Amino acid sequence: VQDVMRSGIWRGSARLRHRNGHAIPVRINAFVIRNDAGHPVAMTGMFEDLTAEVQREERLRLFEALVENAPDAIGVADFAGAILYANAAYKALTGYGDDLIGMNGFDYIHDEDYRAAQVTLARLAEGKAAFLEVRIRRKDGGIVPVAATMYAQMSPNDRLRIIGFLRDISAQKRAEEERFALQQQVIDAQRAAIRELSTPLIPISETAVIMPLVGAIDSARAQQIVDSLLEGVAAHRAEMAIVDITGVQVVDTQVANALVRAAQAVRLLGAQVVLTGIKPQVAQTLVQLGVSLEGIRTAGTLQTGVRLALDNDANRRRNGSR
Repeated sequence: VQDVMRSGIWRGSARLRHRNGHAIPVRINAFVIRNDAGHPVAMTGMFEDLTAEVQREERLRLFEALVENAPDAIGVADFAGAILYANAAYKALTGYGDDLIGMNGFDYIHDEDYRAAQVTLARLAEGKAAFLEVRIRRKDGGIVPVAATMYAQMSPNDRLRIIGFLRDISAQKRAEEERFALQQQVIDAQRAAIRELSTPLIPISETAVIMPLVGAIDSARAQQIVDSLLEGVAAHRAEMAIVDITGVQVVDTQVANALVRAAQAVRLLGAQVVLTGIKPQVAQTLVQLGVSLEGIRTAGTLQTGVRLALDNDANRRRNGSR
């Protein structure tokens, strides 16, 4: 009142108590009414309810606190990429701190991801939200993969702004790489097991091994046959290797050449290959193809081949006892 009486006018804010007891924030404009002689005769005032404005300010402060303390990086940039706002997480993610404000957000995007960022910018210009994964280069040179969600909003001066949310997905990427590596190990182990099952090598005597083959034989499996046969003959010091193809339905040039290669390689180790289980149709195919099985001893059945191996063992023991 004294201020009003002294200056004739007073502006300020206060809280009035409503009849129900709760306080109402108001803005007050008070002034003195004087008579013709200039003497104060009354005092009046205008009261503006500030409840809605105070609530808006409280919501704004709450929103600012939520954004500033959010664990994910949040930023605002103009459509040229200049950063207008960055929360604490964004400043920490890039390592630039307060220097991030005013920088161009495209400058620290990894070169290989720059094109994807430009495509995203075009999508935002169409009024569509965008999601992408990019790598950003920190101030210290480190590379950080992030998942970015962005959308465009019109500013009060009718200019588009980019609002972005960025999440560091380094841990997720590491987990994916570890999971992929584990899957690859499982696949490799399965392949090794299948390889062993597809080209089993079984010792049947002191000097002989047998490899029963079943199913189709492609170039990869043909090479496995050669490798497994050589390894087995060397490991068991075998003098005879029986390859049984009773379970092989089709023998073409590729299969025949693989058997010839295997026989030649085994012969270099001082052993002999015995091919068993040749069906009549397979024999005709080999003749028609003109495949030479030179260096490979053949037997009609697996039993005959096994008997040859056992006879070879018996002769070896007999000769050794003389």
